Amino acid sequence: MTTEVRRVVAVTVASELVRAGQTTLWLAERSGIAHPALQKKLAMKVDFTVADLADIAAALDIAVTRLTPTSDER
Repeated sequence: MTTEVRRVVAVTVASELVRAGQTTLWLAERSGIAHPALQKKLAMKVDFTVADLADIAAALDIAVTRLTPTSDER
């Protein structure tokens, strides 16, 4: 994942979390991603995996495509 893609994904996940009115702890519990790992991903220190994004999308009840950058954002 490039630095820009990592940034776009992290910002998008954070935005969707705010839109849902939930916390990172809630998302960690619902997605099965350890809270410290999720925080590192949101801080752009570690890449999200495709499996992470699928789990996050399921937890937020949204399409995984809402979490992935468009060609304009890459």
